[in-house]
Amino acid sequence: MKTLQLKRMQASYIDRGEGPSVLLVHCSSASHRQWRFLDTVLAGHYRTVAPDLLGYGRSSPWPRNGAGVADSDLDLLIRLIETIGGPVHIVAHSYGAAVALDAARIDAGTGGAVASLCLIEPVSFHLLKGGADPAAWRTISAVARACSDAVAAGKPKRAANAYMGFWIGSLRWRLAPRRFRQEVMRTIHKVADEFKLMFESNERPSDYAEITCPLTLVRGGRSPQPAARVVGLLDDALDQAQTIVIPSAGHMSPFTHRADIARIVQRHLAACAF
Repeated sequence: MKTLQLKRMQASYIDRGEGPSVLLVHCSSASHRQWRFLDTVLAGHYRTVAPDLLGYGRSSPWPRNGAGVADSDLDLLIRLIETIGGPVHIVAHSYGAAVALDAARIDAGTGGAVASLCLIEPVSFHLLKGGADPAAWRTISAVARACSDAVAAGKPKRAANAYMGFWIGSLRWRLAPRRFRQEVMRTIHKVADEFKLMFESNERPSDYAEITCPLTLVRGGRSPQPAARVVGLLDDALDQAQTIVIPSAGHMSPFTHRADIARIVQRHLAACAF
């Protein structure tokens, strides 16, 4: 893996193949390995760059008290876009998709290197504030508060139960592989800081209007309402956006519906060929 030095932290990333560049950004508590299933699909046609976001994989660990951290995942993506050079497509999921959306917004005002976006349920929950959807905002606020309060109390298991119970259901979470559950608990303090960062953001859907590149939004037909509502708000705000729904999927479609995601990504990239 290659490394990228930020102000104080170091990020690791893979950089494979040749052709148009595709930046793959994983969700919370995961790593670049989330996208291994796309290797066969994209190999021989694209250059793929997949980072470990800060606090995950082989990148620098996230401090237990993240207050005052000099680096952010947004810094990382902007630096990677600059490092890649030239047009770059971004495929991202969940928290990674929310960060990618902000990176594209900033990039649109500074040169427009982002050629297209394929975002799978970006958790840009700040868009629900201000009356956009009071019920969805209350729901996700309660999840964030339960997670953050448990982390502050030194109860990572309780925090992980609140977080993953919301996304995949309590039963599926209890039955998940032990290694996966341990990784979520190990990194749940970063998840709590990610919630805080998103909730402190004040951008509205219209603030993303500077993004004019092709945009494919993907959501699961069984996803929680707050995530589905964010996709709807972005679809309404951005004229070039198209939304694809995978009826039987939930929020974790890159893990549970890999064939569907691979087809969607392939079609998106083919339609945006340059």
